[in-house]
Amino acid sequence: MPRPKPEDISSAGQDSFLDVVTNIVGILIILVMLVGGRARKVIQDALPAQNERVAALAEEVDGLDQKVALAEHEVEELAAQARTVATAAAFAGEARLQLATAVSAATLEIDRRKQETDAVKVKAAEAAARRKELETEIEHCTLEAEGLAHLPATTKEVLAYPTPVGRTVNGEEVHFRLGEGRIAFIPIEDLFELAKSQTRRHSGSIADLASRIESVGPVQGFSLDYVIEAKVDQARGQVLIRSREWVVRPVGVGNGETAEEALSPRSRFRQVLSAVNPETTVTLWCYPDSFEAYRTIREDLHRVGIPTACRPMPEGAPIGGSTEGSKSVVQ
Repeated sequence: MPRPKPEDISSAGQDSFLDVVTNIVGILIILVMLVGGRARKVIQDALPAQNERVAALAEEVDGLDQKVALAEHEVEELAAQARTVATAAAFAGEARLQLATAVSAATLEIDRRKQETDAVKVKAAEAAARRKELETEIEHCTLEAEGLAHLPATTKEVLAYPTPVGRTVNGEEVHFRLGEGRIAFIPIEDLFELAKSQTRRHSGSIADLASRIESVGPVQGFSLDYVIEAKVDQARGQVLIRSREWVVRPVGVGNGETAEEALSPRSRFRQVLSAVNPETTVTLWCYPDSFEAYRTIREDLHRVGIPTACRPMPEGAPIGGSTEGSKSVVQ
């Protein structure tokens, strides 16, 4: 019997490998199909839920768009309102300025009218007071006239003064102060002598003497304040020292005598007059509260023939003089 031929081993091995590969590919295809089917199912199952979420998001976006549109509309309305308010504010500012101007003008007018009214009231009050004074004076004069009408006739000496022709005093003078109803002798010459002596003792360089204020006294109730100055006379080569201004002040209060005391025979006033030349002028520095005493003293001086000059003084003003001042005038 013939012997069978052996099979080709390499050929059989190749077929087995191909079969295995084919089987594996088939399995893979089956697996791919299974996975694809499941994946499709999963996608199909997930699509409805995703679609619902997308729809919800779309609705929410639409709502937001509407809100944005509404907000933009509101913003436009607010902008329009802001422009309206700004315009109204501008008009209000102009109106406020006009109102302030009108109020200021009205205030000024009210103040002017108030001042006019106050002036009228003051004048009316002054007129009423003056009228009352005149009525009181008329009543007083009427009573005096009625009283005089019942008095017996008397003779009164009337002094006749000469025509008041004034002349400047160039000779000797004695000075009296009339204040608080009292008359006091002012020792000007004695004070000037003290000032000269003090200036000689204290004189130093010319620079030290320029516009220096000195004081002396008191003498008989008065002190003297004076300003000295040094003036160089280059033509003569001399230095002149003089008093440029001076002020006499009473020391204390109650200096002097009353008019009645001054006119008594042994008064200080009589003693001063008895020691001076008859041609000496008596200068009376008279303050407003002593005019009555001045008239009494003047009548007595006129009776004895002594020249008299009056220097009326404002209340509180000091008695003084200067190189630029005026001299007394006697009548």
